[in-house]
Amino acid sequence: MNIRQWFHRSIRVDQSHVDESAHQSPNRAWQRLTAGLSLGLALVIWLALAWQPMVAPDLQLGQPSPRDIQADRTITYVSEWRTEQERTRAESAADTVIYSRDMSIPIQQRAELKNLLQTITQIRDDPTLSEAQERERLTSLPNSTLIISPELASVIARQTDESWALISSLSLELYDRALSENRYMLNEQKIAELRSFSLPYWASLQAETPEQAELIALFSGSFLKTNQFIDEAATQRRKQEVRDAVQPVTVRILQGESIVRQGDVVTPDVLEKLEALGALRTKTNWTALGGGVLLALLIAGAFGAYVATAQRDALKDVRPLLLVFGLLALAIVAARVITPFGMQWTQAFPVALIAMLLAALFNVGLSLMSVGILSAVIASLSDNQLTTALTLFLGGIAGALLIGRGERSLLFFISGVAVSLMMCAAQFTFHLLNGALPTFDQALTILAVSGVNGALSAILALGLYNLAGQLAGTVTPLRLMELAHPAQPLLRRLIREAPGTYYHSVAVGNLAESAAEAIGADALLLRVASYYHDIGKTIRPFFFTDNQSDRENVHDDLDPLTSAQIIADHVREGRKMAIAAGLPAQIVDFISTHHGTSVIKYFYQRALQQHDSVNIEDYRYPGPRPRTREQGIMMLADSVEATVRSKFQAGSVISIREANNGDARGREHGKTLEELVTAIIDERVRSGQLDECPLTLHDLARIRQAFITTLQGIYHPRVDYTPGKPVT
Repeated sequence: MNIRQWFHRSIRVDQSHVDESAHQSPNRAWQRLTAGLSLGLALVIWLALAWQPMVAPDLQLGQPSPRDIQADRTITYVSEWRTEQERTRAESAADTVIYSRDMSIPIQQRAELKNLLQTITQIRDDPTLSEAQERERLTSLPNSTLIISPELASVIARQTDESWALISSLSLELYDRALSENRYMLNEQKIAELRSFSLPYWASLQAETPEQAELIALFSGSFLKTNQFIDEAATQRRKQEVRDAVQPVTVRILQGESIVRQGDVVTPDVLEKLEALGALRTKTNWTALGGGVLLALLIAGAFGAYVATAQRDALKDVRPLLLVFGLLALAIVAARVITPFGMQWTQAFPVALIAMLLAALFNVGLSLMSVGILSAVIASLSDNQLTTALTLFLGGIAGALLIGRGERSLLFFISGVAVSLMMCAAQFTFHLLNGALPTFDQALTILAVSGVNGALSAILALGLYNLAGQLAGTVTPLRLMELAHPAQPLLRRLIREAPGTYYHSVAVGNLAESAAEAIGADALLLRVASYYHDIGKTIRPFFFTDNQSDRENVHDDLDPLTSAQIIADHVREGRKMAIAAGLPAQIVDFISTHHGTSVIKYFYQRALQQHDSVNIEDYRYPGPRPRTREQGIMMLADSVEATVRSKFQAGSVISIREANNGDARGREHGKTLEELVTAIIDERVRSGQLDECPLTLHDLARIRQAFITTLQGIYHPRVDYTPGKPVT
């Protein structure tokens, strides 16, 4: 490799890097815009989830309610207040208190009782003591459990020996009985009951005199002492176990149920119900807010990823991208406003409107994804009412699948009816899944709500269709049909000032439409674009052979460069006229690309004959080259129609029969229609004019056949009915 070759190769490599960077820069900008719009959509979703309308902000606990409040929807929630009430009731039960007992206490107390009785017996049996000394000794006994007063000492002293022996034995017997019947576990409450009721009763049954009964109850009851104690640690563990065993209390509120009436005192239960319904915010739930952020990011992120991977071609420009995200954001805001009014209002929300608009403007895939995202958000906004969300989603599917491209107003009506029928069927199905047929009133409600939804979706979609198309920069079929009317100013001017060009445009429209139908492209767009693609010729109509008729060719008196510039100017002038007239961007693009950057060969060849050096770039159309299938079809149809018409007028087209018969003279001066069409298409492919549009070889083959079929219908041979000539 020499230095010159290396230098040229380096220039090509550097240029390829420049072209690659220029190509990647718009892609990166589009990706950043998609990511930014996804974050914006996530913010809208989060705000919708976080914002809860307060229906009763002036209610105060313990104060009368200033108004009647009813539930606006059916919900089920876990009641923290009722659950806490049940847990408190459970832990307050008597069996949750754990006791421990000390068996040494009753033994010790019995021993002290026995010692006291024995001491009193010894004092009574001492013969050396007088009655006064005996009473004095009794009152001075060091016993902290039972203090013997002078009155009690007198009672004890006057008892006979048999009476005292009975008192002593029964006091010990009743003490033991009190412990036995209480399983040797005594607390303050049990001791009080024994002293007040049981011991006096037992003593009265066995004593001989009331005085004996009183002494027996006194001695036996005085030495009863608590030996049962609460085990704090075990009790706390038991209470916690009982609390944990209580299941959360679930409360179901039915739509229309009265929450509180005017004048009723507001209770914690009422406040909790209102908070569950979203009518009252008593505190900020940071966990729920965090969950809302995560859910919003997941939903918006999934939609953004879908757009970036599956809808790049449909939403490659800024305006359609903004429209799609804007429609979703507006629908979510509207849903946030509607859902608090109840389930019926939510079911009447026209989600199918979004489905029908996006399906008609772009494609069914984008429509269904958008409706799925919207249904998920509505389910979250309406306390996870899955049946409502599924009903809306199924209605949206029906609308998206039937709307097509929205070519006729009737399609919107049909789609609206389909939405209503699908929603009715879905709601009846959910009733059957719950094991019951809907009542008559419920059936009427279903029919009314579904009908309202379908009607709103159809009417709003039809009314917003053209507006949404203009905002997105997408031409709608309805707009195209308006543009195809001959009363349009540009078409009227074309008919009056360049009639030959107009008829050429109509013929191009026939060819382009047949080719579009053959490969599944937009036939209506191509037909209308064909009408406008040569409107630039109205500036200088007689400089084009379409409109010269019997006039002399004005280019005979011009140099080739001037003629080429005049011819190329019809593209520039046509673009300016279309923009000034407010034609859609897609139509303007057809005007710019219908010749691409091809060379104006006739004048280029003349220039080569007249000059030694000619710059071929001076003889090119300004372009750009076609970038869509429809633009590629337009270029081919325009070239084929003009060439075939001129060849037929010159008698240079031979029939297949002549070609098969080997007519050398005919073959020398002409080609068959099939060969002519094939040559034109091959030339466009070889020259690279179709390199940027996504037409495949299979598409080109079907386009070629569609052109040939249509042209054969236009230029078919006719029978000569000259008088005297036999009819064949």
